[in-house]
Amino acid sequence: MLVLPRSDRWQEAVHTALLGDWSDALWHTGYLPSAALGALKAEARTVHRQLVPVWRRRTRHGRVLSLDADLGGLSLYDLVAADNDLLSRVAGGVFEDERLNAVLRGLDPAEQRVVFAYAEGEGTTWAEAAAASGAIEPEAYGERVRRKAKRLAAEQRRRAAQRWPRR
Repeated sequence: MLVLPRSDRWQEAVHTALLGDWSDALWHTGYLPSAALGALKAEARTVHRQLVPVWRRRTRHGRVLSLDADLGGLSLYDLVAADNDLLSRVAGGVFEDERLNAVLRGLDPAEQRVVFAYAEGEGTTWAEAAAASGAIEPEAYGERVRRKAKRLAAEQRRRAAQRWPRR
């Protein structure tokens, strides 16, 4: 017997799970093995977990809040500035993470503009970020900047590993 809590979300989860392949053995052998009910329950739990909104799920450190969560007259959305500029969040273009500063120092200003365009979401690809930053041949230039930034970051990781060897 399948006993699950009765709520709209659970009903939808069970309805969706019933559409799955848990009953294939019935069609092939003429009977349902005992594992079929367990598979149905597991599928219903999985679908239910997927139906739970992100802000209702628990994490190790509490809950995730929706942007419209009430904070006593304000919401998280009110606290988030719509025009956040990546460079304005740091003091004079210097980031708190020294590894990032080291990578940026290895790039010329045009390459830095491509990296910032990519980070700020002006392009979903490096070529689009290069085009947004005004590069002449965005495909080739974006790929070159991607490889160079990746190489510089790998060098930073290598140097950090040498400074702080694992025990």
